[in-house]
Formats: sequence, structure tokens, C-alpha cells
Amino acid sequence: MKTIQGQNNKLVFAFPDKEIECFTTTNERINLMLEQANISIMGNNNRILLYFDSEEDAEELLAGGGFLLIVKGNDNEVDMGTVIVRSSPILGMTGLKLIIGQLPGLGASVSRTANGCRVTIGNKVVINGTTIYLQEDNSRVCIGDDSQISWGVDIWCTDAHTITDLDGNPINYAQSIEIGRHVWIGKDVKIGKNVRIADNSIVGWGSIVTKPFDEPNVIFAGIPTKIVKRGINWDRKCINKYVKGL
Repeated sequence: MKTIQGQNNKLVFAFPDKEIECFTTTNERINLMLEQANISIMGNNNRILLYFDSEEDAEELLAGGGFLLIVKGNDNEVDMGTVIVRSSPILGMTGLKLIIGQLPGLGASVSRTANGCRVTIGNKVVINGTTIYLQEDNSRVCIGDDSQISWGVDIWCTDAHTITDLDGNPINYAQSIEIGRHVWIGKDVKIGKNVRIADNSIVGWGSIVTKPFDEPNVIFAGIPTKIVKRGINWDRKCINKYVKGL
């Protein structure tokens, strides 16, 4: 169920042949999708742009139960390309939870907002079970085209609480998380603030990534994460199909 509060917010669905401004459209199918969608926008001047190849793809994402979008604050932007979001209770796939500002379920006494944040997700990104969370003003998350994200994955561009030096000065500001093109993030990976992962790389199961890596075509793994193999690339096909050229 959608919740929209505030002024001058904009939600646009972009298709190959048209763009639809969702808050003013008379398209009955789009309006029904919105009523079924888990989208909450609370604040002013927020801009959400979602790309789809077809109205059927939009309906699958918004009414399928695997997509949650919460934006609480002002002047935030979300630009999401043609993603594939999967959810499966059997495997624990939870789809995509994209949250700026307020984490759900914290209670009425906790109110958090984030302003001026930006989330960019490229085209042909497959997401199976991921929470993307931004809480600090002017922070950003970028995920490149053709990436694949497994389930149990947390991408948090914040520590949620403040760490200070002994004079009380904050020392753990979050600026950005940058995930390159064609990056495969394995199951149960945790990615923290101010991380960068270069193109054509793999992050192994259960890894915790807490620093930037600029070298492409590598496998990262471990706690903390380190490079364990260089000179690699990857393909979505299983090995049986890949070796047979299928």
C-alpha cells in the first residue's frame, strides 16, 4: 500500500515509448499497481524514476511482494534501471528493500530522515534478497549495469549511530558505496559505508566489505575482505550450459 506525504514529490515510470507521472496519471492499470505497491514517500522534493521494459514488468515488480521503497526526508533521488527482483520464502530470497531515512519497525519514538541522498541502480541488475539503506545526508549508493546480487545481502551506507573521537567530533561519516558494472555479490555479504568494488568482480559468500577496492576482475572474500584471486570474469549461466555454449 503506497503512502505519499509532503509536497512536490515525483514518481515516474519510464517505458521504452513513454513516461508516466504516477501521481497525476489517469491510467487505471498504473493506479492499481500503485495501490498494491509497498512505496512510501514522506517529505518534500523527492524524485523517484523507475525504468521498465513493459507494463507487465512494472506490475511484476510492484505487485509481486518483493519490492519495498521507503524515502523519508527531502531532496532525495532514486534512479532505478530495468532490474529483476526475485523473492522466494523457500530459499529466503526477500527481493529488494530500498530505504532512505527511516527503517521500518523502530517505533514512534524513533524518527530519522535523510536529505539529498541519491541511489542509482543500472540496467539488467538481478537482485534476490538485499537491503539498501542510507541514513546520512548527501550520501549515495550506485550499482552498475549487469550486476547480480544474491540474498542475505546488506548494503548500508551508514553505521546508523555516531562514533566520535575523544573530543566528541564524529569520525564515521558515510559518503558513498560504489559497486561497478558486472559485479556478482554472493550470499550473506555485508557491504559497509565508503566501499568501492570495481567492474567484473566477485564478492564471495559471507564476506564483509569495509574498504574500497579499485582493481577490476578479482574475487574478494573473507572477514575482513581481501583479494583472493585475480584475472577472473564470470557468467550467469551454470557451468553445464556454459561449456555446451547454451
